[in-house]
Amino acid sequence: MVSYKEKDNATELDAMLKRIHDLVIQHVKDGQFANSSVVNYLPPDELYKAIDLSLPEEGAGIDGTFELIKATLEHSVNSWNPRFMDKLYAGTNPIGVISELLLGVLNANSHVYHVSPVLTLMEIEVTRAVGQLLGMGEHAGGLLCAGGSASNLLAMVTARNKLFPSIKKTGYIPRPFNPQAEYGKLKVFTSEQCHYSIEKAALVLGLGSDSMVKVPVDEKARMRVDELERLIQQSVEQGETPFFINATAGTTVLGAFDPIRSISAVAKKYGCWLHVDGSWGGSAIFSDNVRENLGWMDGSELADTFTLNPHKLLGVPLQCSMVLTPHQGNLLFANANTLEADYLFHGNPYDLGAGTIGCGRRPDALKMFLAWKLYGRKGLCRRIDQAIEAATAFTDLVRNRPSLKLVKDPSLFCQVSFWVMPHGLESQVEEWKKDPAVYKEKMTLVTRTVHARVNQSGEFLVDHAPLDGVPNFFRIVINAPTVNVQRDLAHLLDTIEAANRDIAWSEVLA
Repeated sequence: MVSYKEKDNATELDAMLKRIHDLVIQHVKDGQFANSSVVNYLPPDELYKAIDLSLPEEGAGIDGTFELIKATLEHSVNSWNPRFMDKLYAGTNPIGVISELLLGVLNANSHVYHVSPVLTLMEIEVTRAVGQLLGMGEHAGGLLCAGGSASNLLAMVTARNKLFPSIKKTGYIPRPFNPQAEYGKLKVFTSEQCHYSIEKAALVLGLGSDSMVKVPVDEKARMRVDELERLIQQSVEQGETPFFINATAGTTVLGAFDPIRSISAVAKKYGCWLHVDGSWGGSAIFSDNVRENLGWMDGSELADTFTLNPHKLLGVPLQCSMVLTPHQGNLLFANANTLEADYLFHGNPYDLGAGTIGCGRRPDALKMFLAWKLYGRKGLCRRIDQAIEAATAFTDLVRNRPSLKLVKDPSLFCQVSFWVMPHGLESQVEEWKKDPAVYKEKMTLVTRTVHARVNQSGEFLVDHAPLDGVPNFFRIVINAPTVNVQRDLAHLLDTIEAANRDIAWSEVLA
């Protein structure tokens, strides 16, 4: 066996890159064929039989390892396929693959400047640029985190430490348990349709799920500002301390945008930190139409922190999430969260890891920086506009099919949600509606049954979703720039309706 000292890494890498090249390019090509499968689905017990997932004592060598790579590509979801519309992301761009390769070659850590000088400056510049696009001004900036949930957590930690710095030293002991505390029980206010990561952040901080106050929404699934203020007033009267308001820019299920400007006025009135979870919809700020006409992001410059995930709408590779602020950029997070760790941080303001919860960090900012460099802001704008236009056109298609019923008409963003009326039982649906529990149970079963038929075919990968008070429904996410309204979206509806006609509903719903 060749010792590690004698290995020629460059030669071995060259051989592997040549072998992987054809496999990767074919995988991407397969994702672009109109009739290719999104996934060759196998249940776990069969997948274990199809792929050798044992870990050997002696290495399998290049040949054995590449057999595993080939099998992995064969049985994984091909997110390059425009018919992958299951989640809030789609396939990456070619520059995304290059950026991941570059990160792999560099194997860099962006916690301190002197081990990642170029990547550190890229992070500073790209967060400043996105923050300024949000209207946050010359002091805008931020940090990259390991996903939107981590960004939301960092925002809440920062808010708590900034507003109540004593907690960093003494811990969270509110009134009445500590009569000398400058705060009562800390409370978090958020839309009832927010992402679960907001509540998860409260759990991590030791605030508990009882610290969460879920604010009702209006007919467009937006947080009701009148209810927000009423609930905050109620909290104050009970001796509690409202400190964190989370507005959502693009809710996970329906794609609603909370009214940031109005919520900001309430936040300022009661001394609360305003965070915007724009993990899904925040990237829409790259669109001129969104900024200038649609008004979805109005007031974004008033947020104290703002989460935005380029790995969703912008096609940047997973994962790439940033939390932005108008308050001193990355220095806000360092000042609020840093500890004495002189063995790592030496007082350099460019040591970005000082502001994060963890230590080592993958330099994910490179991926967003290269995408922006290649396509420009205008190119990213066109991607957003194309997705919105396709979602609007798809909504029109759904509206014109009698067997389908939209959850929201028009659709609120890039998710198009609808129910399927069981073929031959349309009149019974009206009877079910007389009993809301029966209606919810029956129609949820309809959705899940048709959904399983569609997804297990492998031709499409779509999702269904719940919402309080109504049955589960299809939720189709329009994202990939390669999606075609007639070829992909109209055909999806044809596939759903064909599955609906083939199911013996009288037996399934008996």
